Amino acid sequence: MGPVMQESSRNHHRVLIVESNPDAREVILSTLKKAGYLLEEASNGDEAVTLLGLDSPAAPVNAIVCDIRAKKINGIEAVTYFRVRYPQIPVIVTASYPDIEWAITLMKRGATDYLVKPVSREDLLMVVKNAVHRYLTVSRGSL
Repeated sequence: MGPVMQESSRNHHRVLIVESNPDAREVILSTLKKAGYLLEEASNGDEAVTLLGLDSPAAPVNAIVCDIRAKKINGIEAVTYFRVRYPQIPVIVTASYPDIEWAITLMKRGATDYLVKPVSREDLLMVVKNAVHRYLTVSRGSL
């Protein structure tokens, strides 16, 4: 995979999508692209870690949407890594089914939201918008 930078006149907020299912990843990418987000994608947690490692600290992504069942590095490992290495970046976790124990564990590890697939377009856009707002607030030192 690798970066999929999508230019837009609507905003310049960057979101990293970590999703092992190509169809699910395409739905998320399409929804966020139409909303004007700059996008990067990874098919597994290992790719996501590599992509973020290539990024300069001055220009990180504004939010991460990560599948709980991401390959190579699972969702819990990825959330833990992202929160330790990039504590200012909100991490939204997606799952194929509701699981209260996983949701609690992920929230304790620092996930900002937990969405069950299929995620509605409206819910995805609302959660990503809130995550980006949170990132901008934290990065400005206002939170």
